[in-house]
Amino acid sequence: MKYIAYCLGLVLAVAACGDKKSGGGTDAGPSCTLLGEACSDDGACCSGNCDDVTGICSRVPGTCGMSGDACQAGPDCCSFSCVNNQCNGNQCTSDGEACTADGECCGGICSNGTCAALNPSCKTSGNACTNNSECCGHLCSDPDGTGPLGMTCNNAVSFCVQSGDTCTTDAECCGGICNIVNGAPLGTCGVVPADGATQCTTAGEICGSGANYDPSQPLPTCGGECCSRACFPYGPNGALVCQPPSGCRPTGELCTEDSDCCGGPGNPDANLASVTCNKAAGMSVGRCSNGNACSPAGALCRLQSDSCNANANCCAGNVLTMDTCHQDALGIPRCGVGVGVDCGDPQSHVGEACASSADCCGLPCVPVPGSEFSFVCGAACVPQGGACTTNTDCCMGLPCVIPGGSTTGTCGAPQGCSEYGQSCTTSADCCNGLPCDNGTCTAIIQ
Repeated sequence: MKYIAYCLGLVLAVAACGDKKSGGGTDAGPSCTLLGEACSDDGACCSGNCDDVTGICSRVPGTCGMSGDACQAGPDCCSFSCVNNQCNGNQCTSDGEACTADGECCGGICSNGTCAALNPSCKTSGNACTNNSECCGHLCSDPDGTGPLGMTCNNAVSFCVQSGDTCTTDAECCGGICNIVNGAPLGTCGVVPADGATQCTTAGEICGSGANYDPSQPLPTCGGECCSRACFPYGPNGALVCQPPSGCRPTGELCTEDSDCCGGPGNPDANLASVTCNKAAGMSVGRCSNGNACSPAGALCRLQSDSCNANANCCAGNVLTMDTCHQDALGIPRCGVGVGVDCGDPQSHVGEACASSADCCGLPCVPVPGSEFSFVCGAACVPQGGACTTNTDCCMGLPCVIPGGSTTGTCGAPQGCSEYGQSCTTSADCCNGLPCDNGTCTAIIQ
């Protein structure tokens, strides 16, 4: 297998979403294990990834098969071409070019000798390109850095697939849904419909200037359009993407059950806010709702020093008159569990209910499934294999690997650099040239 992305901030586990046909051939099917099926190692999966959390084959943007590797569909292959269940050594044929088989085409369909466009409004991954704006995934690059494939649209701009780009399953999409026409081998990612959720941008989607971001320029004020109010560079390539917040998920973020959401069952202020995970009929993934009048612990809020157009009415008390809004490890202002946080002895908070790391005085707010509370303050950074909600929960350089739509993940293998809020000894330890300030890779929302 070939890894285009050298490190992954988060990985979305993939569950099958109906029968899909391979992009080429009518043989008995691939010899590899299909997406959504049980696995024990990466090599057995058509996608080259056996998710450590769920134990099923999943697809990860930036991880792909080389020529001759078994495949289920084009996105399994670095070339985006899967013919007769084998990765083609030639780059997939771009939209509008001549073809002889479905699997040759970047869009998965050869119609009357010509590759049909999967998305007529932009170029899906694998298509030839000249600039980022042409691509549905917002990244036009030379994927292997040596030039044989030329400049092509790349799906590894983030840890999940962008809306409008190629997919075969719901959970690989940042927006939680893969729209596939009946009988088609491939679909395009979209955002799950949900009543009561804002129109903010979900975690993993491009934000601000995206892949055109210039590190010498300031980050988007107040986190830009992100539901998390955290628009930061993605570790592997520096493109600006919306980051997942710590602890419970605020309004607009993806969820699979009510307890994933701030103010949902098992979380502080649930009796006051009654927040739910709103799902459309038949959908397994939804978005966290606005809830009732006050903003529960973990919800976004306005700091006393900077409004950022956020709510001042935390359930613990109005932030304009009470100390109820603090920044979490990513610098996101979050409503607290109560009024003020005594950080004289951070260890005194270990085991206490929390909604985000803002309640834990620099310690992580970690998931505890099956207990009275959904999240509690941990004693220290989480080592490899431990439970987490975001990268900042994990120890130096470890990514938090999270199944799609969930708040709970596992700290994975070292990725080569520390993300925002993770520990460091020098600035060289931090991804994307971040400064190491007092032992932490620092980037606070403006």
